[in-house]
Amino acid sequence: MLTLDFICTLPNGIHARPASEIEQRTQRFNAAITLINRSKKTQVDAKSVLGMIGADITQGDSCQFLIEGDDQQAAFECLEAFMRNEFADCDELLALTPETHNQPLPVFIEHAQPVYLRGNGVSKGIGRGVPLHIDSVDLYELSRHEPETDIPRQQQQLLEAWALTQKNLNSADPGAAQVLAAQLKLLSDPAFKSCLLSHASARNALQAIALTAQALSQPLLNSSSQYLRERVIDIRDLCQGIAANLLGRPLEAQMTLTQDSIVICNGTLTPGQFLRLRNPHLKGIVMGDGGETSHTVILARSFGIPLLCGVTQREGLTRTASMLLLDSRYGVLVANPDAAMENWYRLETQKQQAIARRSAPLREQQVATSDGSTFSVLANIALAVEAQSVFAHGADGVGLFRTEMLFCERSLPPDEEEQYQAYSEVLKSAEGKKITIRTLDIGGDKPCEFLDLPKEENPFLGYRAVRMYPQFHEIFTTQARALLRASAVGPVNIMVPMVATLAEIQWLHSQFAHVAQTLQQEDIPIGEWHLGIMVEVPSTLYLLEKAANYLDFVSIGSNDLAQYFLACDRGNPYVRHLYDYRNPTFLALMRDITRRAQAAGLAISLCGEMAADKQMLPLLVGMGLTQLSMAASAITPCKEALKVLDVQQCRQLLETAIGCDTSEEVTECVEHFMRAQSHKPVLAKELLLLDKTVSSKEEAIKLLTDNLEVLQRVVSGALAERAIWEREAVFSTALGFSVAIPHCKSPHVLHSSISLLRVKSPLSWGEGVDVQLVIMLTVNDQEQDNHMKIFSRLARKLMHSDFREQLQMLSDASAITELLSAELAL
Repeated sequence: MLTLDFICTLPNGIHARPASEIEQRTQRFNAAITLINRSKKTQVDAKSVLGMIGADITQGDSCQFLIEGDDQQAAFECLEAFMRNEFADCDELLALTPETHNQPLPVFIEHAQPVYLRGNGVSKGIGRGVPLHIDSVDLYELSRHEPETDIPRQQQQLLEAWALTQKNLNSADPGAAQVLAAQLKLLSDPAFKSCLLSHASARNALQAIALTAQALSQPLLNSSSQYLRERVIDIRDLCQGIAANLLGRPLEAQMTLTQDSIVICNGTLTPGQFLRLRNPHLKGIVMGDGGETSHTVILARSFGIPLLCGVTQREGLTRTASMLLLDSRYGVLVANPDAAMENWYRLETQKQQAIARRSAPLREQQVATSDGSTFSVLANIALAVEAQSVFAHGADGVGLFRTEMLFCERSLPPDEEEQYQAYSEVLKSAEGKKITIRTLDIGGDKPCEFLDLPKEENPFLGYRAVRMYPQFHEIFTTQARALLRASAVGPVNIMVPMVATLAEIQWLHSQFAHVAQTLQQEDIPIGEWHLGIMVEVPSTLYLLEKAANYLDFVSIGSNDLAQYFLACDRGNPYVRHLYDYRNPTFLALMRDITRRAQAAGLAISLCGEMAADKQMLPLLVGMGLTQLSMAASAITPCKEALKVLDVQQCRQLLETAIGCDTSEEVTECVEHFMRAQSHKPVLAKELLLLDKTVSSKEEAIKLLTDNLEVLQRVVSGALAERAIWEREAVFSTALGFSVAIPHCKSPHVLHSSISLLRVKSPLSWGEGVDVQLVIMLTVNDQEQDNHMKIFSRLARKLMHSDFREQLQMLSDASAITELLSAELAL
């Protein structure tokens, strides 16, 4: 018998992901391997994911592996190497959304004084609809209404229902693939089936399922870790799925939404319930329980559904409400919104629509720089179902489709047909747009259950990607066949990772040519396809001219290229500081790769983190890169930033940056360049809102600050609004003569601005003063002198009746802008 002691260092303890990593390694051995949590006096089978999750191992717990059997020494060595080299990387501290329970509400809402509840907004958004209450399913209560059955009949029913649930999870909603894969892992654990079949005292199969849910949930409910407690919802969801398959019908009443609705659940909505509810009428969800890591929250974020959790004392309020307004950005649920709150919702919706309209033209076309050079802004995806969404975000194509998700979290690799369907789905969605699919990038640093790869000292520089294709030739050939078959659906770029030598390039070229020839001999159609590689190993810089004889394109993977070029593992805390794509020498490498690729006639793109960094954009333009691939959320901001750049100026900036001594100097140089590029004048006609119908001072200030957000002059309209009201709280800004001058000096202001609102009817500004003209001054906090200078100059001018009359009488925004500019000497 051998023992291996360790302290759990994972921030979220041993949950499904690290448990799966341990299980993948322990399953290889015949030895019995027990995991003991000495801090909490629990012990479980280390070959069971469910068992390990239930051991309640949290950060700081003292633990031990107990290994006994004929291959115990090999098992010990495997686990010892894993705990030493990889265990700490199985988890990371979650970047949690700040709690919104106590976050200040927008001032408009505070002043409206609605009837509301607070909660934690874990999926951000705003929605309005009628309340729909979903009660938790009680399996024990349901079992009381089912007849008794004998043990053999129960066992048969349970096995059939369990198998059907497995089948359904394998073929369910593709938009929820990652969540469902995690649930399938739990359902497939031997401990789950064993528990399901162990309740001999149950009066029927449904009660056995209820007992299973209780038995598997209890250890998690007792955990001190919120993360582990949230896994209970997956156990309950799986058990409810088995129960529904057992009964042959849904457990809840029909839940098809026929009007805009806010769903209220007194416990936690399960992932299965969410997927059954999802349709265009689902405008928001309110739950009593649930946190950032629950799979329901992950799904809500994926589909853009606002979700508020931790809402207490809601029953009386929501049961009697006829309408609800949910804003999870501020953690607020308003019941029966009055006229003021409906007005706020209208204004907020108008602002969101205006922001969408501002970016809409960029979604429909390729963007061009100010000097007319066109660029392709592409998306990175990991699942086929993401394609529709990224095109809706304005992607000009897909620059990187990572195929690893098709291969991971399963005991066997996907077959040719499954891969063909996934690749075809993306190509159909593309409708001819550029699609680049990367072949399997997996190896020592990303263990895959069915590959049984050897342990390596440095897996990042080891046996991975193209280097393992010859050994796993059948897997490689299957993917190559699926990719080439999919080319009949639409043009496809096939990109191979981790290429370092010309011999590898020649081998790849011959392999794909052979597969294409084989498919043609089998009368299987193929279409247009192109072969390329990722440039992430520095040696490829010197291969590009010769590589052009075998390849059509290359794509720079800046993440790996930077760490290999600078010889630093970016996951190693001791050397992570060296990983910096702003390093002047790395910028020179990127420039040289781009120039050599273009000289060789190879198309070139970039698909690393660097592509989404707006601060690096001028340098990438200066290098000559015209195809950039990034996360969907970065696409519109990137296109907006590209519009103001000039290619020649960017080239000059790049040479200046390469001449810098440090990354800090590069950053300073780029920031100075971008400030000059994005300068906005203090006055512009779009800052003027003329002859508007406004019902309150709150509405006036919100209109003006929202307009600043739409025009990208403030970080947030709500933050600018609060800064204005903080000044209003000190003294009234009504000047007299029917004019008010609200103003603020704030870091939330990006560009100092003078805004003007002219209302149709006199508006109460407080203290018995009515105004018809509101001139708002918003200044960046670093421009204090400007603030006072403009304010005092404006106040003096407004003392003159002819100036005020001109502001009231002029009907053209351009004329008013010219008048203000001249009179204020701006």
